[in-house]
Amino acid sequence: MEALVARRMSKWKRRNSGSRGNAPEKNRERGWLGPGGFFLTAPATVLLLLAAIAGGALESTALEQTLGAIREGMAKSPAPWPQAWQEEYVDTIRQVIGSHQDAPQYTPRLEIIREGFPPYWEGLKKGKERSLFEVHCAEIRWYVESLMTMEVPTPNDRQKLRDQWRALMDDAAASLVTQFPFLDPNVVQGAKADYLARCYRAVEAPLVPTLRHAFSEEQIGQLKERWTQLRYARVDLWRQFGGKRGESAGKPARVAGILPAIRGRDALDTPDGPSGKTHPDYVLTERSLDQLRGQVWSLIPAPPEYYRNAVAQEIAAQRQRLQAQAEARTQEGRLGVAVWQTEYLSFLLAALLETSEIAENAATGGDKSDEL
Repeated sequence: MEALVARRMSKWKRRNSGSRGNAPEKNRERGWLGPGGFFLTAPATVLLLLAAIAGGALESTALEQTLGAIREGMAKSPAPWPQAWQEEYVDTIRQVIGSHQDAPQYTPRLEIIREGFPPYWEGLKKGKERSLFEVHCAEIRWYVESLMTMEVPTPNDRQKLRDQWRALMDDAAASLVTQFPFLDPNVVQGAKADYLARCYRAVEAPLVPTLRHAFSEEQIGQLKERWTQLRYARVDLWRQFGGKRGESAGKPARVAGILPAIRGRDALDTPDGPSGKTHPDYVLTERSLDQLRGQVWSLIPAPPEYYRNAVAQEIAAQRQRLQAQAEARTQEGRLGVAVWQTEYLSFLLAALLETSEIAENAATGGDKSDEL
């Protein structure tokens, strides 16, 4: 708190140092130069200090509320991290916010973090690997840093962005039905509406950089062009889900037994096949719109170097894990062959011993018959 007050007073003195020479010497001895070139007496200076302290207390409270909301969101969807890692993750956010306490509209920025973090955290792929944890730390640092330095979107900006996303989603859904005539239009529209609602919520609390500012006309054109270029990728998606090019009488396709593996469910919604959000048409629409939204990353500034380094280290760690797994499977296969060979030789040895005993007994019995 003392450091905050000293920093504010120093900043205030520098801002008004240009007019200090115009004031009488006796006034400079009595107090400090205040706003507008007026000198403040001791009581006024005390009031100014109290105001600075009160402002710092409010900022500190807002920061602690934000960190509390982050911890609460992490507790609802726990990550398999040690307690020390969790504190390190929260401390990363604390340090970034703390280094931007003088940012304009400080409180609205913290509100975006509080509202935007829970859905962001819930969608993260959380693992036990340290390299993946480093990626998450670098990513949240990037998101919060860019949020604390960007221009906060106005209500008009957010409404414009919502309108743009609605138009993009409408065009995408219409082109999906055109490309795949066997899709159920009602299911496609339902998936589009759900996806658009999630986009609207993200626009209100844009922690993720892709949903912060409206697009230019040129960017809208680029997104539409890339959506068209992804038409073959959408065919691959449908084939991945086990879909067919079409069915007789224009009926929507029904593919049993494929969606639990896609969405992590143990069973389909109905015995006869998927329905609702597990419907193949719904999933195809959702994944296709994911492709469209993913193209927005190419329209924003590139991520910082520390994030790219963390991702590169995670990729290298994944390769090492895959290589270790492959070597383990190879070793296991060799061990299985060796065990089989040992068991086979043991069986042959036992058979030879048994044959030898039978032959010996037969020979002994023959000798006794000769004696009789």
